[in-house]
Amino acid sequence: MRAVNLIPADQRAGAAGVGGRSGGGAYAVLALVGGLALLALLYGLAQRQVSSRRAQVASLKARAEQAQATAAGLAPYTSFVALREERERAVNQLVDSRFDWAHAFHEVGRVLPTLASIASIEGSVGSSTGGSSAGSSAGSSSSAAAGAAASSKASAVASATPPGTVPTVTISGCATSQTAVALTLNRLRLIDGVSEVTLQSSTKASSRSGGGATAGRCPPSGPAFTALLAFAPLPTSAALSAASAVPAASLGGAR
Repeated sequence: MRAVNLIPADQRAGAAGVGGRSGGGAYAVLALVGGLALLALLYGLAQRQVSSRRAQVASLKARAEQAQATAAGLAPYTSFVALREERERAVNQLVDSRFDWAHAFHEVGRVLPTLASIASIEGSVGSSTGGSSAGSSAGSSSSAAAGAAASSKASAVASATPPGTVPTVTISGCATSQTAVALTLNRLRLIDGVSEVTLQSSTKASSRSGGGATAGRCPPSGPAFTALLAFAPLPTSAALSAASAVPAASLGGAR
């Protein structure tokens, strides 16, 4: 017996296609729906990420504003620290540029021989080239301190012995003989920091005319002498500036 296909011929031909009557449209719809679902999922994730980032930005802004407010509250302390460091540098520069008159006068008394005596002593500040006196003069260490108080007010750090100048000390006194005067000059060269000792005058009683203040204090047989002591020049402004460039922490540790 021969088999008979009861399905109509037109329907039998449509069943042989890939997508039936829709021609694959159902698959396209499913793909579209799946794509839309995927896009919706990605959009949701992006929205959540944007919201999270916005919350982080808001938190960071709040923290930054709080930090700025704290810094503004600490600004006076920062200014005070800067002022303290500036004053420390000024004091260090003043200490490095000053001349220790007290030590110089102490050294004079230490090296002076017993054969000579001092009638007067005067300290002055000359130029770096050894010119005329450009600073204060002192008959004693207290006079030198008074000269320091009367120093120039032009700069923030003023000193009676400006940087680069040459301090000098003029000594007038009496000796028992000219040999004692020579010994005194040699002893004066032993003073700390002295670069040159110059004898300005040395006269005996027989050759003194009129007899000055120093001559009146000397015995008739002893000569009256005057000597000039020149000390080493003080550090220049460039050297002081280089020294002040050292960090304050290291300066504090050194002290």
